[in-house]
Amino acid sequence: MQDPPQQLDASYPAPPDYFSLFTDANIARAASADTADVLDNSELRFLLPPPPPTSGSYSTFGRTWQVNDRLPSLAEQNIPQLYPDGPIDRIAELKNLNHTVIFEFLDLVDVLIKDPSQYAARTDRIRNIFVNAHHLINEYRDHQAKESLKLMMRRQIDSKRLATEATRAKCAHLRHTIKSLKQGALDSQVSLDVDGTRSHLPTLQDNKDITKPPTESLQSRINSAGLENIAASLRSLT
Repeated sequence: MQDPPQQLDASYPAPPDYFSLFTDANIARAASADTADVLDNSELRFLLPPPPPTSGSYSTFGRTWQVNDRLPSLAEQNIPQLYPDGPIDRIAELKNLNHTVIFEFLDLVDVLIKDPSQYAARTDRIRNIFVNAHHLINEYRDHQAKESLKLMMRRQIDSKRLATEATRAKCAHLRHTIKSLKQGALDSQVSLDVDGTRSHLPTLQDNKDITKPPTESLQSRINSAGLENIAASLRSLT
């Protein structure tokens, strides 16, 4: 199933040789057959995806990758290590490498002026210095990933706390508004009840029989006054 190296290294590699096996008939046969039968068939076994690798390395587009992703050592990359092994002060070593690359760059400029043919050795040394510096920095990637995850989780917690506080404040505002509306409705109901009671209370005119004796009509009072005047006139004549 592996392609020739020249195909993998090409800018536009050719399709694998077994692509012609992916016909409609073979796909139908593979779908109806058992996995064991498909694996035993020299034509159909290419139709099944290979199992993912669990150890070692694998090759993709001409490059080899480790299944267990880890930072390869400088020795595995055939790069000379410019700092000591074991526990070290990485910040101090990075500063030393930074100073070294400055001196190497000045040396490269001097060589380019005096003897340009000797530039290759200087550029190789500068390259090794940068690779060592990058390797030291990459050793912090695990720590950086953990700290980045912590920072992201803290931001999520802070965001959720702010959202919770805003929700609680809004709920408190709504409770206060509902309470005010309820109190206003109760006050209005009490006012309506009081006004209704007053409108139904009996007035003094409506309860003539209760508050005072019945009064005479106007005509009766005029007739009585006229009779009294006539009687008084008769008494004066006599």
